[in-house]
Amino acid sequence: MELKTFEKGDVIIEKGSYGTSAYVIKSGKVEVVDITNNKVVLAILGEGQIFGEMGLVDDQPRSATVTALEDVQLAVLNRDNFNQLFEKDPKVLLPIIKALFERLRTINSMLVSKEGSDTVKAGVNKRVHGSEFITLSGLNVISSDVLDNREMKINKFPFKVGRKHELDEVDVLSDNDLYLQDLPPFNVSRNHFLIDKVEGRYVVVDRGSRLGTIVNGKRIDVQSVLDMGENEIIVGQKVSPFVFKIEIRC
Repeated sequence: MELKTFEKGDVIIEKGSYGTSAYVIKSGKVEVVDITNNKVVLAILGEGQIFGEMGLVDDQPRSATVTALEDVQLAVLNRDNFNQLFEKDPKVLLPIIKALFERLRTINSMLVSKEGSDTVKAGVNKRVHGSEFITLSGLNVISSDVLDNREMKINKFPFKVGRKHELDEVDVLSDNDLYLQDLPPFNVSRNHFLIDKVEGRYVVVDRGSRLGTIVNGKRIDVQSVLDMGENEIIVGQKVSPFVFKIEIRC
């Protein structure tokens, strides 16, 4: 795993950003806070503890901000590392799996306590109401073939796109709604990009792909807000055969 160092006061993870890595603290301490309204300290973590683990398994925005309380050294575990360790030495992943289950247990408790509340109902309504809808279609023969030469209406968010597995390939974290059959050298990563609706806007998020995602002619750093009407997305580098049109209609 790659080692990274951060100085006291550095923001390691920012709430609302996207990422696909987890961090194991080798030395130092970090503060996990929720800054939605007033600053609320969720945890102080130290040597041997893990944060950011949900980024390994889902593609949702980060739920909290993590800041270095002192100089820290972190081991960075990304999805590719996770897959390799799963195949070669699964026991190394036990602390991370434990952290994931602890996080899920906490979330489950929160959901039970808020069941039926106005806050939850309002959040659900916000995601399903609205007159606009979004479609995906191919802009060349290869991309059209992926969609059986038809236009796909996207009803589920986030909508995830990635590379189809080879027969002998093991990928414990692949999670996609649309799989693209690519050939070496690959343009498409296993978990490449997603389309989501965030605060009433449609966005494309690169999921840490190797060659990136191009939206309307520009390679995106992490995410890009889609325009009303037609948008072009290239999966991988500019010469990639996978070119799609994403259209937002009212």
